[in-house]
Amino acid sequence: MDKVVIYIIGIFFLIGGIDYLLGSPMKLGNKFEEGMKTMGALALGIIGLYSLSPALLSLLEPAAKVFSKVTHIDPSILPASIFAVDMGGYQLCTNITLNNKIGIFSAVVIASTLGTTISFTIPVACSLIQKEDQDFFAKGIMIGISTIPFGCLAGGIWMGINFLQLVWTLFPIFILSIVLSIGLIKMPNRVINGFRYFGKFIMILSTLGIMLQGIHIIFGIKLVPTLVPFEDNMKLVGKITFILAGAYPMLEVLIRFLKNFFNRIARILGVDSISIVALVGNLASNLLVFGNLSRMNSKGKVICTSMGVSCAFVLGGQMAYVASVEPKMIGAYFVTKIVSGILSLFLASRLFEYEYKKSTQLSEVSVMGGASYGD
Repeated sequence: MDKVVIYIIGIFFLIGGIDYLLGSPMKLGNKFEEGMKTMGALALGIIGLYSLSPALLSLLEPAAKVFSKVTHIDPSILPASIFAVDMGGYQLCTNITLNNKIGIFSAVVIASTLGTTISFTIPVACSLIQKEDQDFFAKGIMIGISTIPFGCLAGGIWMGINFLQLVWTLFPIFILSIVLSIGLIKMPNRVINGFRYFGKFIMILSTLGIMLQGIHIIFGIKLVPTLVPFEDNMKLVGKITFILAGAYPMLEVLIRFLKNFFNRIARILGVDSISIVALVGNLASNLLVFGNLSRMNSKGKVICTSMGVSCAFVLGGQMAYVASVEPKMIGAYFVTKIVSGILSLFLASRLFEYEYKKSTQLSEVSVMGGASYGD
């Protein structure tokens, strides 16, 4: 399955490239170009943390080893819970692990869900959403995070990891998901501000890594001996860019052929067209969700936010990254995202409907009480 997905993307890469050369008569050439133009943004987001990964590993390793000794859980679980797979998470997990299979599981499955939520989704979304949408955002994030352990469990089962070992490995993830969910319900402002500060910290680290690479390339001075070679960074960014240049035309074709299906889904879910467009765009990047949150109806805001956590980037840059570093993990990656996404969709829809009925009943009781008083 893993190679099949990559080959399909490769075919769309060729179709998009040919269409681009012919002036984009099929309107796929512009998507090919859009994918290729992501190289700059990818370099900005990946090179810094990837370059510093050996140095970050030396800082995390002592605490991770103590954690592993006390709990008998692989130390790779720690960086995977904090860093996105394509923001240093993969390197940290695979270098710190004591069990290769669990290390790759943490690096791809956990880091692409919980790690991405902590280091990217929440900090970035907080800078995009309006203040009046914070309640919807907090509920959606809570639902999305609560489904992550179950998606990771499905991904681990797909990999063939021993079930008891898998459950014990994911135990801290279940606890962390519960704590974060409670925090978002009880004190959303404090939790959201905390994520904002963490996002700034990640940005500072990334920029510092880029500056150190620049000093080395321009002046020939290597201030950090363990800095990952610049050539390795650019090779990785290039591979991801090529995969995106095929994934974007593929996503465009999916949207065209499934347009009527998406419209039916919108009617069934009770959301507006903006929400459906954002959900489809979420397959490539959740920025489309949070950039348009204020334009959605209430139910759409909760559903889209939860899906922006659980199954974002399934056909985007993250998928391209996984395909470039661990192509055999594409199957587990998709299973994790799809299971989490379906659970998020179901829970978000049910929770909204429950709260809507509850508020309607309270309104009716209030009206009846007012009428009785008037009589």
